[in-house]
Amino acid sequence: MTHYCKYHVLDEADWHCPQCRVEFCPTCSPDLPGQESPVHYCPLCNGELKRISASESAAPFWQHLTDFLRYPFSPLGLALLVLAFVVPLVVGEGLAAWIAGAVVLLVVSKYAWTALEQSSGGEIEPLGMDKLGEADNNELAIGAGIVLVLLAAAVGFLFTKTAVYGSALAVIVLAVLPALLIAIGVNRSVSSALNIEGIKSAVLGVGPVYAIVALFSVLLFATLNSLVSVFADILPAAWGRAAMLLACSYFVIVLFVFCGYLLLQYQEALGFTSAGGGKAKRAARKVDPAVIALEMFLKEGQYPRALGLLRKESERKGATIATHERYHRLILQMNDEQGLRNHAGLYFRMLLESGRDTQAVSLLRDYLGLLPGYRPEDPDLCYDLAVAFERLGDFKLAVHVLNGMHKDSAHYPRLPEAYLLAARLLAEKLALPQKGLALVQFLDGRFKTHASYPDIQKALREISAQLRPA
Repeated sequence: MTHYCKYHVLDEADWHCPQCRVEFCPTCSPDLPGQESPVHYCPLCNGELKRISASESAAPFWQHLTDFLRYPFSPLGLALLVLAFVVPLVVGEGLAAWIAGAVVLLVVSKYAWTALEQSSGGEIEPLGMDKLGEADNNELAIGAGIVLVLLAAAVGFLFTKTAVYGSALAVIVLAVLPALLIAIGVNRSVSSALNIEGIKSAVLGVGPVYAIVALFSVLLFATLNSLVSVFADILPAAWGRAAMLLACSYFVIVLFVFCGYLLLQYQEALGFTSAGGGKAKRAARKVDPAVIALEMFLKEGQYPRALGLLRKESERKGATIATHERYHRLILQMNDEQGLRNHAGLYFRMLLESGRDTQAVSLLRDYLGLLPGYRPEDPDLCYDLAVAFERLGDFKLAVHVLNGMHKDSAHYPRLPEAYLLAARLLAEKLALPQKGLALVQFLDGRFKTHASYPDIQKALREISAQLRPA
């Protein structure tokens, strides 16, 4: 169960007063230095507060740099490093060596991604085999590993052509790599690493400190590469390749753990919730004036002013999904129908571009609860939502957002594609072939010169055949 602050109703509570039976967010709970950690006191009765979650506030990431650098030297981490060193010696040269190296990086990525998820919940203790086996994250782990392998292959290929451009691309990749991992972690989707909006949100969420993060990534790899180069000059070529794969594996583990901790420290700005269950530890945050003003408006019950401020923040360039979620929750609670309609297009589009299709389904259900029969006004958005809903298996919602499009958007260029999709879902998924046939017959009478007319004819034949008696 999620607890919310009594005075800041949009913020989760970290502290509970047993005497007053009131929950407080960090902003509401003043603290005094204790012997081991800050002690928080109730602003009402001055009694000591009890933490709702047992986790403590996260220290800044730079205080844990040595922990990140030591992380691969655990028993399981060392076993992977030894594997990375031995495999090139056994396999030899040629295509087999490249394939073996890619497989090793994928195995290391499984370990490293699980370590990332653990550190995003505040645990920096090295992984054991038990936790690695329990982690159900193969899709994300292997996906992140494939992204790494492809980036490494691109840099390596360009480097063989020209060392100057290869080195430049390597620096760019290393600087962007933390943002890619953060984007995957926030959105739980590998596709967000290939989405410029997901990467931009990750960089903006971390803020100016991201320059230090990128520099750490570049310097760490450059240092490892320099060490490998020194030994490569005095060792056989096979040993040099083994040392390079060892260095890459060490770099991957350290960087993943580091990025996991960044997810923890900047989770509010990133809109991140730990996947490890329970409430993740939250770092002390520097609250900007807009957030302070918002909290004051809500505390005093000045909801129209709070609504105006959140609207302005959601329309600001670089606004996070968390900002849109707050704004949506407030206008929904206030039954502001026009506000919901005005915000819908931007919020739906942001969810789709971030790969949050399931959240888009929940959002549309919120809208339908307050506005029966609601559909977004933008036909492109309706079509994209229908495609996403079909992927999720919610065929009724997919058909709903396409229904009546010929009336609302009569000149929409993708109307035939949209209605063909709706007809197919009606006939094949919802057992309503008559309705599907009606849509296709409408298209057949109106779009004889359209490029999609052959598809219309095909759909007409298939659905008509479905309606004939056996």
